[in-house]
Amino acid sequence: MSLPMSSNDSLHAVIRRAHLRMAGMAISLAGVLLLLVGVVVLRLYLLNNLHLMARSLAYTAEASLVFNDRDEAARMLEQMLRGEDVARAQVFDERGQVFVRWSSGQSATGGAGEVLAAVIGMQPGEAEVRQNGKPVGRVVLYSDGAGFVRFLCAGLAVLALCVGISGYLGMRQSRRMLADIAEPLQQLARVARAVRHDRSMDQRVPAARIAELNELGDDFNALLSELQMRHERLQQQNSVLELKASRDSLTGLANRSHFEQRLRQALLDADQAGRKLAVLFLDNDRFKQVNDVYGHAAGDALLRAVGERLHSLVREADLVARLGGDEFAILLYPVGGVDDARLVADKIEEAMREPVVTGTGVLLNPSVSVGIAVFPRHGRDMETLLNHADQAMYEAKLARHAGHAAIRG
Repeated sequence: MSLPMSSNDSLHAVIRRAHLRMAGMAISLAGVLLLLVGVVVLRLYLLNNLHLMARSLAYTAEASLVFNDRDEAARMLEQMLRGEDVARAQVFDERGQVFVRWSSGQSATGGAGEVLAAVIGMQPGEAEVRQNGKPVGRVVLYSDGAGFVRFLCAGLAVLALCVGISGYLGMRQSRRMLADIAEPLQQLARVARAVRHDRSMDQRVPAARIAELNELGDDFNALLSELQMRHERLQQQNSVLELKASRDSLTGLANRSHFEQRLRQALLDADQAGRKLAVLFLDNDRFKQVNDVYGHAAGDALLRAVGERLHSLVREADLVARLGGDEFAILLYPVGGVDDARLVADKIEEAMREPVVTGTGVLLNPSVSVGIAVFPRHGRDMETLLNHADQAMYEAKLARHAGHAAIRG
């Protein structure tokens, strides 16, 4: 059962490890097989060589056995076997008794070669010593395994070199595969992450060299295009809904909710910055008479005309709103004080002197009563300011009616 992969593993790391594992396993398996074949072939070669050496010694040791010259036999063994891959040698006489022994002493492999030779089943080399076809003795040679040790060391070195080369080639191949497979997938993940976290719908996945990944990128880009269109359409719809929610449907001015929201924000800013603002309340005089005499269409035309004139008289930073019915409100921020607000009120009254002509040709004479409230003179919160402006408006309306009555009298 395989262990779960770490969450930090990247596709590049997975591909690189896979290449290294595959290359290492392939080279190791091939190397082990080659080593086994080499060991078998080397064993046959060393065994044949040991037998040939034993036969050569048997021919040379014939005279020493016949004349019972042990010293000469020992000298002959030392001369012929010194430097050869032989650990020990024994010469037996015709009775099977040891005639002479020879040992190489401390071998080059420190005894490991003899153990290795015994492990792989390396038999000693033997040859009979004959005189005139009659056996007079026997020579036995034991390999010191030095050939095996040298072969294994060389084989392991070559194997390590091959593994290193295959690892290097595997890393190069993984980088190429990264460019063909991992990089397109990383680009796909990057774009998906940008869409998810930053809502960047305009990003697209670049083309890939592999056909399947290229098709995946095209499908993902098509999906992003569709999502982008839907997102833009939804934003437009939200903007329209937001505009409708904050605007008066008849005049296109701000409604009461939007006006109060802007007034709250302006009050906070004015309080922190030490500035002044003004609120103007306006009420159309004799508006009910217009509706009763000329109809609601004429009344609506009058409200639209009044709203247009009010909007044209204020600054871009100011706000004109229709509160409902025939009532309007204006937020002036910032202002210098009551005199600036009264100047705007005078301009409004002057602008209302021009008649309004409806679509049906009805001539209407607009007239408004204006009430003024200034922060912080008339109040420091919205309710106080609105109440003061509303009261001032009604006082102005009463004064206007009283003036008309005095004129009529």
